[in-house]
Amino acid sequence: MPLAGWTADLSADVDLVIPCQKDALANSLRCLETVKGDDYRTALTRIWVSENLAYLGDEVAAVRVLKDSPPHYVIPYGCVEAGLTLLGHGQQRAVRQLLELLIEILPYTAGRGGEEVQFQAVKMATVLEEPELVARAWAKLPASQANLQPALEAFRQDWHPNLWNRMRDWLQPNRHWKDLQKDATRDEQIAWNRERVADTFTALLFIKEAEARVRRGQRYPSHWIEFARTGVLATTPNTRPVAIQAELSALAALEGKQSEALELANSALEMMRSWAPQMTGLYPVLRDLAVRLGPSVRDGPGKQRFVERVLERQTVLQQQLDPYEQMLQLPLLAEAFYALGESEKGQKAWQAAAERCAKNQNPESQSIGLTRIWMSYARANTWPTKEIEAMLIKTEKRLPQEYANVNF
Repeated sequence: MPLAGWTADLSADVDLVIPCQKDALANSLRCLETVKGDDYRTALTRIWVSENLAYLGDEVAAVRVLKDSPPHYVIPYGCVEAGLTLLGHGQQRAVRQLLELLIEILPYTAGRGGEEVQFQAVKMATVLEEPELVARAWAKLPASQANLQPALEAFRQDWHPNLWNRMRDWLQPNRHWKDLQKDATRDEQIAWNRERVADTFTALLFIKEAEARVRRGQRYPSHWIEFARTGVLATTPNTRPVAIQAELSALAALEGKQSEALELANSALEMMRSWAPQMTGLYPVLRDLAVRLGPSVRDGPGKQRFVERVLERQTVLQQQLDPYEQMLQLPLLAEAFYALGESEKGQKAWQAAAERCAKNQNPESQSIGLTRIWMSYARANTWPTKEIEAMLIKTEKRLPQEYANVNF
């Protein structure tokens, strides 16, 4: 698909466009359309592309990728993830479009934990001050309303707390983030996990709305950030605390608080050191930290610290993850290296990903790998070496025959 068909005529509420390598982006979008086989992996890839387009500031393409996707129960989650990014950019119109799409296909999540993404949609619509969208989101899965109504009231208190709740937050700052009891039953564990997932999403939502307000020259309530900071220290079943810390660092940088941003980033780096390489949520966070703060540490003492952390992750990743996962995660580390001024290390990581893509025996996996590698180059606003470019082109040219061989 030619790039011209995907380039947005940016609307008035867009205030951030990230420079990108246009030819690499076109290649990524073309390779995306070659992905076929497993519906789940296809949907995840389209979600991933939409998130990246949202990051680049192309709201039209970000929405279109998901709208053009075959209906699938994971697409609503993609609407939320891309929506969060667009919300932080101040692209409210696109967020509304994604919420409308989410609500439309929300029934596909029935019986698959759809209440979680339903509640996320309600929260986002509440932040956008769209009561009609809130009502429509509730109506799509009406059986869940009784269970979620108390949680919604709790969210509204976190969003706009009354004086009594502000006093309670001051006296008990961690009251929203209580640890799981040691003797908890299985049902209590499930309920606690659900609450932690909901609370970490709330923290990220607050930070993104704060970012949007900073970009518009507006103030935001300090209690949003207090809530998020408390969540960083909380025990959760996922990698979200470090994502919250990374977003707090990004917010501080946006506000011109460079020393605070670096301190938060270094804290996030330390949080990740003990994580297993299978916790794939850490790779985009590590990349984001490097991209956001790379220019400020490139010539200072903090650079070596960043580079060493990325090198550590690359070494462990290549030792313990299977080739397919390496293909997916290495481009993120390549972007981190490139942002830190280590272009040679970046190209080596991209080359390793391209080699694993070429050697994969599944054409669907190759399509996914090509999509992600080219998108990575687009985000880094750079181009592969001639050797890597030739490898990627050769792999793509073989796809029609490879798909024919497996009857996809």
